[in-house]
Amino acid sequence: MQPVGDITIASAFNGPPSSGNGGYAAGVLSRLFEAPHIVRISAPIPLDTALAVTRQDDKLVATSGGMPILTARPGGVTLTPPAPPSMEAAQEAGQNPTYFGAGGVSTCFVCGRNRKEGEGLHIHCGRLGDKLEAAAVWTPHANFDDGHGHVRPEYVWAALDCPGGFALPEIETTYLLGEMVAAQHRPVPTGAPVIIHAWHEWSKGRKHFAGTALYAADGTLLAQADTLWIELTPEQTGNLVS
Repeated sequence: MQPVGDITIASAFNGPPSSGNGGYAAGVLSRLFEAPHIVRISAPIPLDTALAVTRQDDKLVATSGGMPILTARPGGVTLTPPAPPSMEAAQEAGQNPTYFGAGGVSTCFVCGRNRKEGEGLHIHCGRLGDKLEAAAVWTPHANFDDGHGHVRPEYVWAALDCPGGFALPEIETTYLLGEMVAAQHRPVPTGAPVIIHAWHEWSKGRKHFAGTALYAADGTLLAQADTLWIELTPEQTGNLVS
């Protein structure tokens, strides 16, 4: 094992109330690799706790107390995003948002509603008709700017996380992100509306695979992600701190 450094997920970036948002944490870890990597989340992500990152063969592993929390292995996106919805259709979908467990009225950094403006991404997706697709329009706040008019990469990863959950089959079921890989094709501007589109690819048992994408108003693909979700059992759901 070769020490690489450490990462810390501040409490402001929670998903479930007592653990880090998976997409954001994966984005923070992505600072430490150059080629595309798939990030697996093996355990709840501790907040305000330094995670030691080591290189193990071709993987980067972030641990807490010796327990693997995040593991990044080489690999890129596999999905080809479908044509995006129009800005109008995405706006309409977002006005009737669905919930998928960690969303709704939660404090999740990405999709929670109990956040002040600029303290969360406020991405609230709704279904596109009767399809297993979801969409919204998101205007990134200046607080998430990289200093050059664009959204910082870790916030792009975060924005590509939760929308996938809104496209899953059972909207009243609790899902948590299990794996994610993202690709950013162009800078995502702050202060300008972007279209968020998510779609369900397949389900097998308690595993569900979805794609997400961010588009400029003219339909230009800005970023995309493959997301693997794990459906929680009722017992696991009950263990989440509300």
